[in-house]
Amino acid sequence: MKIRSGVRFPEERAGNAGLIATVAMAFAGVIVGALSAYLGERGATASAASQPPAAQIETAADPLREERERIIAEIVSGAPERLPAPNGSLHPYQKPRERPKVVIIIDDMGVDRKNSEKALALPGPVTFSFLPYAGKVRDLADSARHQGAEVMLHLPMEPRGAADPGPHALTSGMTGREFLKTLEWNLDRFEGYAGVNNHMGSKLTEDIAAMKTLLGYLDHRDLFFLDSVTTPDSAVRQAAKELGVDILYRDVFLDDVETEDAIRVQLALAERIARETGYVVAIGHPRPETMKVLGPWLTTAPARGFDLIYASALRQPDATAQAQTVAAAPDLRL
Repeated sequence: MKIRSGVRFPEERAGNAGLIATVAMAFAGVIVGALSAYLGERGATASAASQPPAAQIETAADPLREERERIIAEIVSGAPERLPAPNGSLHPYQKPRERPKVVIIIDDMGVDRKNSEKALALPGPVTFSFLPYAGKVRDLADSARHQGAEVMLHLPMEPRGAADPGPHALTSGMTGREFLKTLEWNLDRFEGYAGVNNHMGSKLTEDIAAMKTLLGYLDHRDLFFLDSVTTPDSAVRQAAKELGVDILYRDVFLDDVETEDAIRVQLALAERIARETGYVVAIGHPRPETMKVLGPWLTTAPARGFDLIYASALRQPDATAQAQTVAAAPDLRL
């Protein structure tokens, strides 16, 4: 049984006792592996480094994924990326057979209301990821969905250094109870999102126990996780392997650079990765420079041979065979 809007059980009546027990056992069975690292209130500090070597599961070799990794590593060598290509496997690589697919995700939606609303006017399909603590985020996310865009939740997580991830961020110092309570607070801020990606999180995503708890809980709610890859040492892939769940990854940051010309370079990098590997996941933000460059690029992408798809389409290989809509102008996004 999938529960998408929080953990809710039927009322405790004698006639429903069996149903209550069944639901409770099903819920426990889904996330018991993810929560095991937190038993005894050990919290997210029970990291991979503290686990015995026998508990470490090596990622099985996958020639197709390794080939995509090799191609991306060659493409980004010397490119103005903040981080190197992730170590390990991305979504299963398939040799391009038809038109290359492009996923554009706009992060940090909601805090800058004015620019977030402008971002919603971009031709689509575009996936918008909203910060749960943004003011009136529910209204803005609903507006995005009503316009036909895909919505994600941009989950704040603990970074390394002094950067502030915002209120209600998941941190490595939390107990298991605190971790899940904070996670629920974030997940309940608005509805209708297809998946979750991390806001910051360069420290927390390196903690395999925390990531197993997060991934197990999201899988229980039928939500996918997309690793923004804010650290080359992310433990998300290993956690997903141990839990047996599928996850997605960012390939390119579009606007860690600030000039319009530099953003165009990043878009060219995204195009090359898509052509060489079949698809690309690119993340940008609702900034004036980004929107000024991205709007025309999205409008012309289909005519230049690219299919724009939502992030969730990568979970369904057959869905990437066709674009969900053709970008031409903002009012044509379905």
